[in-house]
Amino acid sequence: MAELYIRVAEDENEEPMEIPSEDDGTVLLSTVAAQFPGACGLRYRNPVSQCMRGVRLVEGILHAPENDWGSLVYVVN
Repeated sequence: MAELYIRVAEDENEEPMEIPSEDDGTVLLSTVAAQFPGACGLRYRNPVSQCMRGVRLVEGILHAPENDWGSLVYVVN
């Protein structure tokens, strides 16, 4: 999978920053924390339910929801 960038913001209403993914499409928590010190995960607003959802984090690796980061803005936890 080609490197892609996901949009991450500290708050839903702030301008997002693009964070690079790894070759397999995952994102390292350390990459997020380098730009957002203290980050312990990501969440996003589900476009259908409008509820916030957490992004799966396993051993420091963030996994795309439903295998695709899409064009959503992810918010730092």
